[in-house]
Amino acid sequence: MIEKLREINDDILSTTEDTDVINRHVLIKSILDDDNCFFKMNIEYAYAILRDIGIPENELKYIYMKLIDEKELKNFNE
Repeated sequence: MIEKLREINDDILSTTEDTDVINRHVLIKSILDDDNCFFKMNIEYAYAILRDIGIPENELKYIYMKLIDEKELKNFNE
């Protein structure tokens, strides 16, 4: 799931010329470099990143829950 978010973010970076958008997505890229980043941030921050990446509002909860799935949490704690 996080790989797909990285791809979307990279696509945004490669197709936009807006400096503000580029700066925001460079920061998002550095955050997404950490496979466990969504375990380390609060839900509001996570939702903001997902929104910036372009996830529709009605899919935010589903995507977020997939990113912090229990079996994934087990991997994070190992």
